[in-house]
Amino acid sequence: MKRRSFVSLVKIGLVSATALTTTACGNGSAVRGYVFDTELADAIQPGVDNRTSVETTLGTPTMRASFDEATWYYVSTTVRVRPVFWPDAKKHRVLVVAFNDRGVVSSVNNLGLDDMREVDSVGDKTPTRGRKVSLFEQIFGSIGRFGGGAPGQQQGGQGPTRGPNG
Repeated sequence: MKRRSFVSLVKIGLVSATALTTTACGNGSAVRGYVFDTELADAIQPGVDNRTSVETTLGTPTMRASFDEATWYYVSTTVRVRPVFWPDAKKHRVLVVAFNDRGVVSSVNNLGLDDMREVDSVGDKTPTRGRKVSLFEQIFGSIGRFGGGAPGQQQGGQGPTRGPNG
């Protein structure tokens, strides 16, 4: 009887471990950025809509052009999320809405996954003045630098809670 319960307990444990392992390695997806309503996004018309109507229809843009207020970007990326790996872009859409001087839509462009570019960052370091500090020095370097009083107390003289008579 004891052997049977032990074997069934081991089987349950193996099944549970296998289920946990396979679900932990599963793929998921997530939308990052703006969540598009395709009908609303496609309804924006050059020469018809203005800033107010675009913002009312689509909401606040994900970002605006850096040097002027004439271009708005609505950015959405659907990524595949896998444990241990970097997210992998599966769908990407950027709606670029440009306005003229009167605030009326002058053009609407849709950019997709083919328009994405991989950007490699520069791995160089910016030189700084001073000395190099090790991790150990960063953690323990301030020990002993400060006075031994309790927080809020000044060393010597009258403390903040002391009157003229002590």
